[in-house]
Amino acid sequence: MNAARRRIVPDGLPNRVYSKSGSYYWYPKGGSWIKLCRVDDGETKMLERLASEKRKRESMNGIGNVPALVDEYVQEKRSEHREKGWPSLGNYVKNGFADINVNQVDNATIVEFLRGHYKDKLPMQRVMRSFLNGFFRWCREKRYYDGENPCNGIRLKTKKPRDVYITDEHFAAIRAQLAGDPMILCLVDLCYLTVQRSTEVRALRWKEEGANGNWVDRENGVIHFMPSKTRDSSGIAVDWPITPEIEAVLEIARGIGKIKGPNVIHKIAGGVWTAPDSLKIWRRACNRAKLQEFKYTIKDIRAKALTDARRAGYDVDALQVAAAHADKATTEIYFKELEVPVSNVRLAIPKSA
Repeated sequence: MNAARRRIVPDGLPNRVYSKSGSYYWYPKGGSWIKLCRVDDGETKMLERLASEKRKRESMNGIGNVPALVDEYVQEKRSEHREKGWPSLGNYVKNGFADINVNQVDNATIVEFLRGHYKDKLPMQRVMRSFLNGFFRWCREKRYYDGENPCNGIRLKTKKPRDVYITDEHFAAIRAQLAGDPMILCLVDLCYLTVQRSTEVRALRWKEEGANGNWVDRENGVIHFMPSKTRDSSGIAVDWPITPEIEAVLEIARGIGKIKGPNVIHKIAGGVWTAPDSLKIWRRACNRAKLQEFKYTIKDIRAKALTDARRAGYDVDALQVAAAHADKATTEIYFKELEVPVSNVRLAIPKSA
């Protein structure tokens, strides 16, 4: 649609509202055409939609329209995101863009927000860039914003892979300190025995349910894992045989607390263990083992498992399948060099001729 033109003949419609092709449209200053409703829906519906749109866009006392649009975006899209904390990301954007209108945001604004609020937090920069990318794509689809997505072309520093390997001695010491928290010990052991992320192990269920994708299939003797990281991209999954070692851990988990719930890793009352809660127990165990200086995390268990499997003779191709990686290079990132090579190069100080 072309830009709005001043009316020559009054038609009784509000300022900057026009009727075209059987629908009412509003053309805000500095914006683009916004469809309000069908003409058949009536004038009352049109006025309600107009008032709603104006509340989103009008700048009052220096406050921009980004916060209102973020609320609408989160409300519309929250069902599409499995992460419980995803809606809270909108609050960070609302605070950072409180005095900005959506059509004022450009590439530099995004960079300033990411670096200003998350200077030394590279993972959080990537999370917020992803949220903002989706938000501005949605704004374009809704015709709230007609420019190029301001997140396009923004390159962030990549986080260096953790060069951490939990030694066998340290792993045994931590596990010993988890004796009083047997469910977290089950979580740790399953992370190691299946080389899966703790996210997938915490999501593991006793039977198939919905789109979770991680469940114990005793009939076929496997655990089905569909990693959340690949679920919406490559879709790679892996079936892990229930070995005697894994079976023993599953039986321990089944016997703890409420056993009729759907979750393998569960709290006493059957609830799900969150990442922060389980990490807190893990850190306490590390502290009791006097290993706090190494700053081990539950995520480091996967690197240990893959490194140990490689040392045991499994090749990279087999471990790529086990880890459900689309790229072999990703699997190799997890391998930690345990031995420092000794150079056989020998030199002598040169003498003058």
